[in-house]
Amino acid sequence: MKQLPPLGKEATVRLSRQGGFAAMQALSRPREIDFASCDERQRGQICSVLEGCLPLASADAGQGDRRYYQIELHYRENEHDGEMLLQVPEEQAPGELVRLWDKGELL
Repeated sequence: MKQLPPLGKEATVRLSRQGGFAAMQALSRPREIDFASCDERQRGQICSVLEGCLPLASADAGQGDRRYYQIELHYRENEHDGEMLLQVPEEQAPGELVRLWDKGELL
């Protein structure tokens, strides 16, 4: 099972909704979260949501015209830049992930 890398203040998370029968760029509404602009509590909440998505992520999430949430993580670990890509089927997405994508907030 995948594990979430350590995400420090230099990390960014990009969320978007992808797929569907008629994929439209305007409906993907990408949202980028810069950890440098978040306090410790907010970073902890976001990491908790991302950890909850790890077991739901699937490489074939967008097959068959299914919608899915795409999570792109960009982080720095041991002096190297790292990336992780998660795709969570829309019907399995936790409510916290949907709110984070939709409104940019958890509470």
